[in-house]
Amino acid sequence: MNRHGFTLIEVLTVVIIIGVLVSVALPMYTRAVERSRATEAMASIKALNDGIYAYYADKDVCPNSFKKLIVSLPGASENGSSVTSKYFVFTMPTTTPSVPGTSCHGVLATRRGNSYSYTLWNPYVSQGGKALALQCDASGDKNIAICESLGLYHAASAQE
Repeated sequence: MNRHGFTLIEVLTVVIIIGVLVSVALPMYTRAVERSRATEAMASIKALNDGIYAYYADKDVCPNSFKKLIVSLPGASENGSSVTSKYFVFTMPTTTPSVPGTSCHGVLATRRGNSYSYTLWNPYVSQGGKALALQCDASGDKNIAICESLGLYHAASAQE
């Protein structure tokens, strides 16, 4: 007898194999998407810090609002004290180190949403105003994994 088609066992085997492949690939895909979002936030931090520097160089006073900067982020809404994009909230808190060449505080990017929670910031050195690489503060395994994958993980407890 010449049968055409697949048996139930063959179909179930293929479905199980596809399920295993998806369960392995999906976390890697979501981590790659989150890394790209964090990279976009890092570029935004640089642009906003440059805007703060330009404002200070022009007026010799620190901006107290994002609306005073010549920089704006596409698709973001500003309310003066913060800029909210789809995935991050950018603020100028008084606890961050100063932007080099100014006495103005730098920009902090805090991840919005329920799935991830981490903060990106630029830890400027107060002596000499030299900019270091961005750093990422996080808690929880998946948030720390994002920071580590960017090479920016900074344990908040190790902060000096």
